[in-house]
Amino acid sequence: MKLSVIICLYNTNKEYFEKCLNSVCTSTLKDFEVIVIDDGSSIDYSEIIEKYHPVYVKTNNRGHLAARTYGLMLAKGEYITYVDSDDSVTFNYHMPMVDVAIKENADIIINDWAFKTASAIASCKSDTTISGNLVLEGDGILKQYALHQGRQHSYYVLWNKVFKRELLLKAKAEIEKTDAIMKKMTYSEDVIITFFAFKYAKKLRNIHTGYYFYNVHNGQTIVADTSEKIKGQIDMTNKSFDIMLNNIGANAYADEIKENIIAWKELMSRAHYSYAKAQGDKELCQYVKESYNVEKLTAAKAKDSFDYIASDLLGDNLEGIDTIFRWICKKGRDVSVNYDKGDEYIAKCIGYLAQKEGIKITFSKNAEITIPKRTSSLKNKLFHSKLAYTVGLTLFPKGSPLRKALKNNL
Repeated sequence: MKLSVIICLYNTNKEYFEKCLNSVCTSTLKDFEVIVIDDGSSIDYSEIIEKYHPVYVKTNNRGHLAARTYGLMLAKGEYITYVDSDDSVTFNYHMPMVDVAIKENADIIINDWAFKTASAIASCKSDTTISGNLVLEGDGILKQYALHQGRQHSYYVLWNKVFKRELLLKAKAEIEKTDAIMKKMTYSEDVIITFFAFKYAKKLRNIHTGYYFYNVHNGQTIVADTSEKIKGQIDMTNKSFDIMLNNIGANAYADEIKENIIAWKELMSRAHYSYAKAQGDKELCQYVKESYNVEKLTAAKAKDSFDYIASDLLGDNLEGIDTIFRWICKKGRDVSVNYDKGDEYIAKCIGYLAQKEGIKITFSKNAEITIPKRTSSLKNKLFHSKLAYTVGLTLFPKGSPLRKALKNNL
């Protein structure tokens, strides 16, 4: 089997979960399995499971890290990928990653991704996993991992990557050497896994054949709405940094990697302090200071999140495009379409279908299929511009309704 798709589930909204499973199961994937690890949910997902027939295992609640590693042990695929249960992928996402991994004997393949809110989908074009073409080998892979000092989280998450199974097994073995790290870890677990994967990888590549949609909503497990939850995140974050700093190993760029990880830790201290300060929680401010071992607390800077300020709207046509491509594959026939604007995702899909499925797609004025063009509302265009964000930071005071509205729409 080529690929195992692991989905870790814990009380996810049913609508999100079904959309997640549907996007994976109706994509261009061939020779794959879907494994759902239910980490002790109180919600009954039986109807959805019966509809899509993944491998489904329900366990006691042990935390994200334990669920991810358990899924890995059940997986039969030569390659492994993770999809969060509230996210989704485009039609042509995972299979091209596997094909390139096999062809080039790469340990890690990264693909494009985008933030998805209730009103818009935005791609962070300044993120180097999306804007550039990465071909990394040896010690340079871990160097690249730490290079952006936490500002490009696309390197540190699991969900936009395909890994060789053996690589993740090495990461699991390293994780199990650390003290008490397997205990209900619900934050930074992706960082721990990807750090060791990047450390041991021999070759990494990225491609641009689709989008992973990271669904931004209030029900996310990473959303901390109490002081105790924030303290828990701080503890797990610091544990992650300790593990990374103690396990760089004999890398040719070890000193540079260490400096960048320390800078990354400082960035996280600013983020947590800014939250504590905004809440007016003096006790939490002190906790941040002591946990991060800093003499003077510093608020977050605009440049800390620059890579996600400069985002481009993808428009609302991707779901329609994917529906059309699924129809083409199901029918297995040559078709003509009337859209020729050079959209990168469409071009990649057409190339993939022509190569892998033997389906011919041509552009014609008298087409039998219409592919929807990109459209975005004026409101979204304004809210998602870098100018709007910069002006908002300058003119709207912290805690004001206008600043809150700006953040909610980005």
